[in-house]
Amino acid sequence: MKKEPLQIIYLNGPSSSGKTTLAKALQHAFEEPFLHVGIDKIIGWMPEKINDWTGGEAPLGYSWKKSMDAAGNPIQELQAGLYAQKIGKTFQEVVLALAKMDHRIVIDDVSFGKQQLDEWKKTLEGFQVLWVGVNAPLHILEQREKERGNRILGSARGQFHKVHVDASYDLEIDTHEASIGENVEKIKSLALCPSHLMEASAKNLIRPMNTHDIAKIVSRYSFPWSTPEKTKVLWDTYYREQQDNIRTVAVLEKDNEILGYGSLLRKPESPFFADKNIPEINAIWIDEDHRRHGLGTALIEWLEKLASQEGYQQIGIGVGLYGDYGPAQKLYFQLGYVPDGNGITYKGRPTVPGQTYPLDDDLILWLMKTLRIKKFHG
Repeated sequence: MKKEPLQIIYLNGPSSSGKTTLAKALQHAFEEPFLHVGIDKIIGWMPEKINDWTGGEAPLGYSWKKSMDAAGNPIQELQAGLYAQKIGKTFQEVVLALAKMDHRIVIDDVSFGKQQLDEWKKTLEGFQVLWVGVNAPLHILEQREKERGNRILGSARGQFHKVHVDASYDLEIDTHEASIGENVEKIKSLALCPSHLMEASAKNLIRPMNTHDIAKIVSRYSFPWSTPEKTKVLWDTYYREQQDNIRTVAVLEKDNEILGYGSLLRKPESPFFADKNIPEINAIWIDEDHRRHGLGTALIEWLEKLASQEGYQQIGIGVGLYGDYGPAQKLYFQLGYVPDGNGITYKGRPTVPGQTYPLDDDLILWLMKTLRIKKFHG
């Protein structure tokens, strides 16, 4: 089943943060056509004579006001005259009109803090929007500003401390720490996910896996009982299965580090689940240094929401029987999972009374839970 992306991707960031480059890369990355509408393009509609980008005054249009920050560094603050303010509102109305015509849109903007961002959110209320904060370290912004040669020096510093003040996003990206390809994959994976599944904050993000995650996972989670080569083969397989909609791998990311993962498997390992078309939560893992902080619960709930959105009424999960699985057993019962009534399996096959089985990871008790349907209507 083909996944349709959200209709609108809103990129907000200071001058020289890389929004335009990112917007063009997103246009290329999606199969569906996206329009790129940026504040610079809207400003380009204005008569040049009413704007002054050299440091002079422009009572009607846009101009710069030179000042100093607290440390004595020169900054340029954007000024908007009466006509420029009207252009800002026009920008929003143009985007709204395009959205009502069912266009997919990448918005490239510079909104100053929560108040201006909330104006956008009010304008686009009712539409599926992915809100993305774009940034880079200040010294990188200033370096780019000099290299570009078409920006007044000090504008990046003037915007750096104001653009993201108290703003709330679905995703925040750093265009210096991550490559353009990595950032595109992060945005694309969330844009293909229903809006109510976005579990983002300034520090934590649960999202579908992308190709750039594989190297991080192999590096961090090559366990003693396997090898890096075998781990990479496994995760390449997981990614292919995700592309084929057999599974969705959710990764939990904090400060650009992957601290956990888990899958929704639509072709389950349990023969009982497979017979009844019940999806299975599979391969849950949380970094040992970050356990007992609710991350496992958050991953499972994210996967449950995904299954619910896809219309499944029940979901299953398997758990081992020896002591190391004790915390997982307790967690699953606390989350409402109960035995499915079919006993236990060994290597995917029902156990037979009187037979002997090793007490290892392949001896599994299967649990089920009834879901509340939360089907998403786009």
